[in-house]
Amino acid sequence: MLVAVVLVAGKVWAQGTAADPRVRLREGVKREDLDAEAQKTYDFVVNSTSPHRTGLPAPIGMWMWSPRMADHILPTYMYLRFGTQLDIRTKELAILMAARYDGSRVQWGTHGENARDVGVEQRVIDIMANGSPLDGLADKDALVIRFGRELFGDKRVGSETFARAITLFGRKGVTDLAGLMAFYEFLYLSSNVTFDLESSTKWPALAPLPVASPPRRRALSSVPADINPESRARLPRVRREDLDADGRKTYDAIVNPKTPYRDGLPSPIGMWMHSPEMAQHVLPAYMYLRFGNQLGTRLTELAILVTARELDIQYQWTSHEPVALKAGLEPAIIDIVKNRKSPAGLGEKDALVIRFGHELVGDRRVSAGTFTQALDVFGTRNVTDLAGLMAFYEFLYLSSNATFDIQMPPGQKPLLPLP
Repeated sequence: MLVAVVLVAGKVWAQGTAADPRVRLREGVKREDLDAEAQKTYDFVVNSTSPHRTGLPAPIGMWMWSPRMADHILPTYMYLRFGTQLDIRTKELAILMAARYDGSRVQWGTHGENARDVGVEQRVIDIMANGSPLDGLADKDALVIRFGRELFGDKRVGSETFARAITLFGRKGVTDLAGLMAFYEFLYLSSNVTFDLESSTKWPALAPLPVASPPRRRALSSVPADINPESRARLPRVRREDLDADGRKTYDAIVNPKTPYRDGLPSPIGMWMHSPEMAQHVLPAYMYLRFGNQLGTRLTELAILVTARELDIQYQWTSHEPVALKAGLEPAIIDIVKNRKSPAGLGEKDALVIRFGHELVGDRRVSAGTFTQALDVFGTRNVTDLAGLMAFYEFLYLSSNATFDIQMPPGQKPLLPLP
């Protein structure tokens, strides 16, 4: 077998199937190798009453390489996949929409079978596969597909689609629907792409979707008519007094004097409270990935900025650039990310985070060389957390900013140069 050898950031890395450490990592984590706390997380998902009674399948099993991340992410997965009040047909359609826009052979193949098993007609699946018109579909099916097309294709759910979704599903249902679609984007990036699960799948490649015209960027000074003036989003803020006891417990775990949110939840993460059960899982996951990982605040903020830049998310960039500066990230590095300059000459960790994010979020493919270097520099747990952090900020954007059309604060100058 031929093995290519390449020079990456001053180090020699071997590339090829035998050299890629992900081949070993894809075998998964054994329960007996976990500590007692991580075994509880494992047993929460793998048990006699679970759909995963025989073990963790590779996509979700990869998260166990960071047991603390998995402690939050696996219950989030279980809620969104199995625990919401959305009917099973709607769930499978939502997951297929995420898979289609990602071009994920694993998710499309697996959930195409699941969808057919629960009665989704092949005609409906073909419409999703080919980007065909929605004529003749049942109202709910058409809405879910249109919601997904706008969320993933336009990166913004239209006002009419959002209003119709509220009518059909209610505020909680819409929050769960957006959360489910966005979570499968998170799953794809943090697992399938990071650990290269797509390369060895039995499922055939998907044909490209028809190319649509890029969505026009709306002027920042133009605030749509459906925006709540206080929340700067399509729905009002959820107030603590409107929540039940469990919802208040979730709220209080985040909004208290010991956290950065002592004054309340900002709209991007606050919108999740419209589904208190989803927020119960998603907010702790956010707190871990944002504040609890071992990468340190400076590299965490760099990773968030790289994600925001790869996706051209003005809100996230403008929110995090001042935070990154305060965390000690040098203006010159911020300028490199902002203006897409070469990271040549940067320290190894900084350059690696930038390259990892460019490949993961931008290219949707992490090379063996980049992953191997990241594994050597950061270790298995921190690589898993780094991928999870970047993927989670896309989840945040899709499930909140793009769904609820969150606006910049009044008078806020945008800091990211966009066309």
